Amino acid sequence: MTLPDRFDRIRSTPLRLTIILTLIFAVAALGCFTTAYGVVRANLNAAILSDLRQTVATFRQEGEPDELLERLTEAVRVTDPSYRILHYLPDSGPVISNAGDIAPISGTVTLAGDSLGPTDGALAESYLALSARVGAGQLIVGQSRRAIIEMSEIFAAVVLMGLLPAMLIAGLAGLWIARRAQDRIGAIQDALGAMTGGDSTARVRGIAAGNDDLSGIGQAVNAMATAQEALIVTLRQVSTDIAHDLRTPIQRVSVLLDRMARGADLPPAQKTLLLQAQDETTRIGRTFQALLQLAQVEGGAARDRLVPVDLVGVARDVVEFLDVDAETQGLSLTAALPASATVTGDRQLLSQVMVNLIQNAMLHGAEGQTVHLAIATCGPVVTLTVSDHGPGIPADERAKVLRRLYRLDRSRTTPGNGLGLAMVKAVCDLHRARLTLEDNAPGLSVRIAFPPVSADVGTTAQRPHLAQ
Repeated sequence: MTLPDRFDRIRSTPLRLTIILTLIFAVAALGCFTTAYGVVRANLNAAILSDLRQTVATFRQEGEPDELLERLTEAVRVTDPSYRILHYLPDSGPVISNAGDIAPISGTVTLAGDSLGPTDGALAESYLALSARVGAGQLIVGQSRRAIIEMSEIFAAVVLMGLLPAMLIAGLAGLWIARRAQDRIGAIQDALGAMTGGDSTARVRGIAAGNDDLSGIGQAVNAMATAQEALIVTLRQVSTDIAHDLRTPIQRVSVLLDRMARGADLPPAQKTLLLQAQDETTRIGRTFQALLQLAQVEGGAARDRLVPVDLVGVARDVVEFLDVDAETQGLSLTAALPASATVTGDRQLLSQVMVNLIQNAMLHGAEGQTVHLAIATCGPVVTLTVSDHGPGIPADERAKVLRRLYRLDRSRTTPGNGLGLAMVKAVCDLHRARLTLEDNAPGLSVRIAFPPVSADVGTTAQRPHLAQ
């Protein structure tokens, strides 16, 4: 996966929601564990401190100093220092202690076991100690914090063996769900992109059985695409029907004008108008003929004629045919052709594609410029490129010029009917070839990438010969 793809995934809404929800779960869980730990620890500390205060109160009940010392001595003798420590420092006299030397303390503190003086018994890791004045001395009473330490270890184990695996599982599950959601969003984006590019057959796949919001959006997109495709088909059919119905009357008008031009002795001015009418009638007839041919190609009428074709042979014939026209216009028509390049297609339609592209380049090229045709092979893929150094086509207009009858504003005063590139696109779609219009800096470069020769295109694609 490339670095931009990774950034795209990070920017994707499902992944960001997954990360945010996982972080919220982690923060909430850690907050709950921390609160519970704090409450339990505070309760244990309070219980130990209450026990220590009760012990101090018990020793304070001894009124006589000798009885207090005797009781402290007995308590020190029987008390296990690993559980509780007693340390009495009288104002005068020997220290009474089961924990060795203890530095003076004030109030309630936590004492580390290794900070206490040497003693015959084992000491705990740490103590919660209370210092108070009892009789004629200072009494330090401490109780082991083993319960608190064990509780801390239990909470740590719960976090490590419970919370972290749960977060990991939740994160992985969230990533899986986000990946599926992103794939479905990507399918919707791809379908919308294809429809924006002019593919009216594009649909969002894999959403028919879903009842969630993404499936609803995908179904709405498909319904919109179906309605749009039906509208496009209707418009194409209307234009085809008009062309078909008007072709015969236009031909009759052309015949009548031809008879008038031959038989009538007209003044020069009327003769000129008659010739102009003939030219316009001929142009209208060609437009209608092109519309009918375009409808046939879009309807797949030529699909059964697709066979292996040597594209280089077709290109040589086209270049030879148009070379004289290029020289007449002061242009140079060049070609870079390999020995051979086989594609599955219809020779006549492929020839027309090259003619349309080259004539379009010649039409908009200035004197002295070059129109270049190239064929290249990359593995099984064959690429046809026609480039020029004319004014080119703006990026935002390149998809539009592939429509029927669409012409740029600057081209409306030049010969043409706006069907040349539409025919090129229809032939490319028929051949399942990829058509791209690129900037030639300056000029336009039209690139057509043909798929590998396959029997899937056309019913006669397995014929062993090359159509010439």
